[in-house]
Amino acid sequence: MSELDVFGFIGTNRTIFSTYFLSGVLMPLSVVIVAYLFRNFSTVVRSGAMVSGLIGVVMLAFFTTAAQNAFFMQLTMLSTMAADGAEVATSFLTTAGLPIGETINPPGWMLALSFVQVIINLVLTVYVFLFAQWENS
Repeated sequence: MSELDVFGFIGTNRTIFSTYFLSGVLMPLSVVIVAYLFRNFSTVVRSGAMVSGLIGVVMLAFFTTAAQNAFFMQLTMLSTMAADGAEVATSFLTTAGLPIGETINPPGWMLALSFVQVIINLVLTVYVFLFAQWENS
């Protein structure tokens, strides 16, 4: 692999961070906004929107997990490239404090944090569509 491949990996890395932004910020925000806009509709309409939101949360969780796994697969490929003598890959991994010539796996806390976030988003979606009281007290 060439240095151009390494820069391709770095470019793909930006996609992963945008996916995390999408799943961590924009999805919950859009669920709350849509629930607020639908607050005066019937329970059937709000339930339908809630189901759509729940499907979106689950699909986004799968997409985020796939992006996370792709990131660590790319790091493992960079590690292999560095072990084969690619100077740019060696420099990149050394600077990041990552091992050379080894498989790089995601830490366990990352999976746990993702799972907790999905659970919070699912509960938030059900609550804001069906149980939230939007009127001012």
